[in-house]
Amino acid sequence: MPNPGNCVPEDLPSILEKHRIWAATDGAQGSQADLRDLDLVGRSFWRVDLRRALLDGSDLAGANLDHADLREASLQGARLTSASLWEAKLAKADFRGADLRDSKLDHADLRGADFTEANMDGVSLKSALLDDAG
Repeated sequence: MPNPGNCVPEDLPSILEKHRIWAATDGAQGSQADLRDLDLVGRSFWRVDLRRALLDGSDLAGANLDHADLREASLQGARLTSASLWEAKLAKADFRGADLRDSKLDHADLRGADFTEANMDGVSLKSALLDDAG
């Protein structure tokens, strides 16, 4: 869980843009987003490219991640309670030990995602792609 002093960086839009470039160029340009242990409660990441982003331990409770691309992202121990991940791309994402209680993953692509020891109580998975998710 984030420490109370781990506020959102003022340059978050710049961090996300540099990450988008990094993901699009397979790491040749830009820089990987390191958003570990941050308080991102209620933030909107609608349609944001967060492929392979580092979000371990971040608090994303109530966040809007609809249509976001989080393929191969690391969300170990992240808090995503009541978050919306409708139609999110979550293939091979690492949710080990994450708290996803009451979140909505309807129509999400969860193929190959790792939910080992994640709290999935009350999660909605309507029409989600679950092949090899575990």
